[in-house]
Order: sequence, then C-alpha cells, then structure tokens
Amino acid sequence: MSQFILLKLNQRGKIIDVTGLPGLKGKYFHEVFTVENGTASPVARYNGMSFKMAKVDFDDGQVCVLIPEQDESCLDYLPIGLAVVRDGEIVYSNNMFRELLGENYYSERFSNFIRSLNEKIGEGVVRDEVAITSELGEERKLEIMASKGYYNGKEAILCTLRDATRDREFENLFLTLTSKAFVVVYIIQDGKFAFVNEMATGLGYSIEELYRMNPFDLVHPDDKEQVIDNYVRRLAGEHVEVPYRFRLVARDGRLLYVDAIAARVIFRGRPAVMGMLIDRTDEMKNQEKLKMYERFFRRSKDMFFILDRYGRFIDVNPRYAEILGYAKEDLLGRTSRIIAHEDDLEILRENFGKVLRGESVKFSFRAKSRDGGVRFVEVVEWPVFKNGEVAGAEGVIRDITDRVTTEEELKKKNQLLRIIGEINELILKERDEYALLQKVCRFFSKIRDTDSWTWILDGNRLIKATPLAPECHLAEKTKDGVLRFEDCHCPLSKAKSLAVPIRHNGNVFGVLVLCNVGSLAEDEMTIIEELGINLGFAVSSYRAERDRKIAFNLLLENLKQLESLADRLRNPVAIISGFLEIKDDIGYERAFREIENQIERINRILDDLRLQETLTYFILKGEKYK
Repeated sequence: MSQFILLKLNQRGKIIDVTGLPGLKGKYFHEVFTVENGTASPVARYNGMSFKMAKVDFDDGQVCVLIPEQDESCLDYLPIGLAVVRDGEIVYSNNMFRELLGENYYSERFSNFIRSLNEKIGEGVVRDEVAITSELGEERKLEIMASKGYYNGKEAILCTLRDATRDREFENLFLTLTSKAFVVVYIIQDGKFAFVNEMATGLGYSIEELYRMNPFDLVHPDDKEQVIDNYVRRLAGEHVEVPYRFRLVARDGRLLYVDAIAARVIFRGRPAVMGMLIDRTDEMKNQEKLKMYERFFRRSKDMFFILDRYGRFIDVNPRYAEILGYAKEDLLGRTSRIIAHEDDLEILRENFGKVLRGESVKFSFRAKSRDGGVRFVEVVEWPVFKNGEVAGAEGVIRDITDRVTTEEELKKKNQLLRIIGEINELILKERDEYALLQKVCRFFSKIRDTDSWTWILDGNRLIKATPLAPECHLAEKTKDGVLRFEDCHCPLSKAKSLAVPIRHNGNVFGVLVLCNVGSLAEDEMTIIEELGINLGFAVSSYRAERDRKIAFNLLLENLKQLESLADRLRNPVAIISGFLEIKDDIGYERAFREIENQIERINRILDDLRLQETLTYFILKGEKYK
C-alpha cells in the first residue's frame, strides 16, 4: 500500500477510480470504510488501519484523500497540487502545488485570489483559472478548485491545483477539428449544449437555436427516457454500452436514426458528456426496404427463386410448399427439373440458356407437384451479374392454372357457341329432321373430337337418325325428356357421356348423345340442353310444315274431285229433268223408273264424296287409314 489513498467517487458514493489501494474500484465507499465523525477531523478505518480523511466536493461527485495517521508528508506524493487555506493564508501546500506555481506562489496577485476565497466559497465549490508566466516566459493556465473542509481538526478551505494549459490547447484543437467533421459532435454540460458543430444544423435549427434548446427535446419521445438515463449514468461514471441507436426529430418532422458514441469528459474544468452522432437514417431505410423485400419474398402469393449459374436452387420462398408441395429443403441444390413436367424440360433449358447470355425471359410451362398433379405456371426470369458476368438467375413463378382452366373453358364455350350458331343457321335451311340431325352429329364430332349419335322417337320406340348408331341404354333412359350426364355402360365407354332430349312444348321428338365427352361445365350443359330444345322446335316445325303441305295437296285434290263430282252430278240431274218434261208422252211409270235410276247414280257419287272426306280427315289427323 502506498503512503496515501486517492479515491474518486461518483454522486452515489461509488468508487470509480482509485490510487494506492487495489481492488476497491466499483465498490461503494460506505461498504469498504467505517467513518468516525466524533473528532474534528473525520477518521476512516479499513482493515484495522486508520486514515485521516479529506474530501473535496465536485458537481459530479467527490475526490477523497486518505492519509495514514501521523504521516502527513505523504501528501507531497499526490499527482495534483493541494493546499490548505485558513483565514486567507496558505497554512499548508504540498510539493506539486508549489511546483505548479513556481515564483507566482509568492505573487501579490495569487495572494489576493487566496484571500478572496472566504467571500467566494459559500457552501459550494469554487472553480477558477489562474494565468501565470513560467520562469521560461511561457504562458500557463492553472485550474484551481476550492471547497470547505477540515485540516487538523479545524475548519479550512481545501484547494486543488492542476496544469490546464494542455487542456486548453487540446480544447482549441478539438473545437477546430470537430467544426469540420462529417458527423454531429456535441458536448452536453449541465443539461445544455456546451458545444455543437455545424453538422447539427441538418436538423433544421441554427447553432444559436441549438445552444438555447434542451438537447433532449430533439429526441423522439419513445427514446427520450433511455437517452436521458444514459446521460445521467455517464456523468456518474458508470459504464454505458456504445454505440447505441435512437431517433431524433428534425424541425420539419423528419425522423433521423443515429448511432451515439459518447463518454464522460471534463470540459472547462467541469464534468460533461461528449459524443458523436452518426447518421444511420439511409441505412435504416435500406434495412426497412430489405425487411420489406424479405416480407414480400416470404409472404408473396407467387413462387420466388434464386438459382446459381448451373440452374440449382439457392433459395426459394414458402409458396413452393403451398402450391407444389415441395419444402425448401427438397429443392435447395436441385435444378428445376424436379418440378417440371417431362414434356416441358426443353422449354426450361432453352430459356435458362438465354438468361445465361444476359437476357430476361418470360415463358410458361407445366409444373409437376409432389403428389403428381400438374399446375400451369408462368415464369419471369432475369440474370444476376457479378463482376460483369452472369453468376446466376432470379425470378418469380406464378400459378396460372385457374387462368388456363378458365381460358380453356372459354375456348370450349366459344367453340360450342359457334357450333350452336351454325346449327341454328342449319335449322333454318334444312327441311328434314334426319338430314339435320346427321349434320349436327358431324359438327360435334369435328369440334369436340367425340362420337355423337341421334335417334328419332316414334311412339315409344327409338329409330336411328344417324347410321351405325349403337344400342344405347342412356338414350333409352332419356326418352323421358330429362338431360343426363353420367357414365355410359356401352363397351366403347371411356368417360362420361351426355344425353340430351330433343324436345319442344313438352313433347320429346328424339335424343342426342355425346359419347365420352369427358368434363363439362354447368353452363356448357345448359347451352347443349338449349340446343336440344332448338332441335325439338326444328323437328316440330318440319313436321308441321309437312302436314301443311299434305293438307294443301289434299285440298287441291278434293277440289279436283269436287269438280269431277259436279260434272258427274250434272248429267243425272239433266236426265231427271228431261224425263220430267216428257212424262206425259212416255207415261208416269216409265218416267219414275228412269228418275229412280238416276237418283241411285247420284247416291253412288255422294258416297264417293263422303269417302274422300273421311280420308282427308284421317290424313290431317296424322293417322293412316285402315
């Protein structure tokens, strides 16, 4: 142990620096020493040893000097000047004090300063600077601090003295350098800016405004408590991790992210916190963008991928698992071959070759899911350059299965509507249901690539309207006029078939069957069902037209027959008239016989007329005369 112990305490009594007694730093003074205040001069005891104690108060704590009892000479070894003033006179000074003052120790100017301490001291700490000239003519700045205390049991003023010349030189150099720095440099003392450089004006305030402000009002409200706590802890000499990040609010409301690097310093003889603020706003914005891109990459509804130069997956987002069933681990290190349909591998090879040549590409292919299903996907892929060369590729895959399915359905529907349009035109041109139904089957066989057959219903019996039509139980079931879409049990059946009744106004005229048609949308079946109704109307119209022609022809025939009958009736009527005129000449008996013969002849002619009327009636009713 040295001849004295020098302790520096923070405001909480924690030992933050020590000279002369190892192992005390970081402990609290009252936990280590026992202080007795019974005598005029306090005595501190530690491990059986007794020390005279002198404390000098400062704004940020105390400096405590412990001197072994009966060994005052050890004060000469202190690294700072120490003097005791009583009644305006120096009653004790150590070697360093006299050495710092030199000849000025005896000057009237210094003596006047010492005598004035009684008036200045009050209850606090007096700080001042004394400018002196050394024996070599050099200008020096000495910093003196004084406070009340005890010496040999009596009240006295304890003074410390240190050479602040180099401090002032360094301070001037510091101010010169920091004024040109590219970061904000500041010194906060007593809760105000003691120094701030021009870079701080980036917050929208002038230097003069900043000096008048509370520095902590620049801090975002959510960060203010932590920043103030760090400031207080630094002033107390406690360790604070650096750098740490917080937010500043500029005059126009902008948020600036800064990293603070700060430390406790003595500035112009008093404790302060000096620090630098490094603007990290752009970095934070980039990080936010990176996080945004990362969220977009991970949460996107599309499949994102990164490939190396050999086409192997480096990274993929979770959508591969959701759409295709492949976990990330299944794909990393593998090529796109694992997800591509075998028939589309050449499409992938061709387009990746273009990317390796520096081109961006867009193409579609069929992707194979883990469970064997097929999805239609669209790819946008672009090269990734490193040192001017293509190092790999990035891209996005979009599942377009629903779109392709919809397009296919629209294409099929448009084809179907075109067929319906052509068949409707055909209905207007044709006059025979057999010819019409045969052409309808040819349309469907060409467009739908399926077999189609039609039957005409005669009573309860189906008659083939298309040659080579097979026996079909589905057609038989559909005689009831109900549309059926189901599996067919005929030997050629491979998929579902559609049976459509040809009907109109509640009457079924026949059946159209589309064999092995496969999948059909609800609206497609509705369109085909409407076609069955149109065909039923056509068959009904054809038959009505035929009936009208028959009726017209019969009417003409009847008119001809009527004309013939009129001629045939005219002769017997004339004969009867003649006999009536000559009845007196030939006798009544003979005349009546001849008239009876002609009346029988007229009856036979009328019977022929009634027979013709009956034939016309049954023909118009659509029945055969038996």
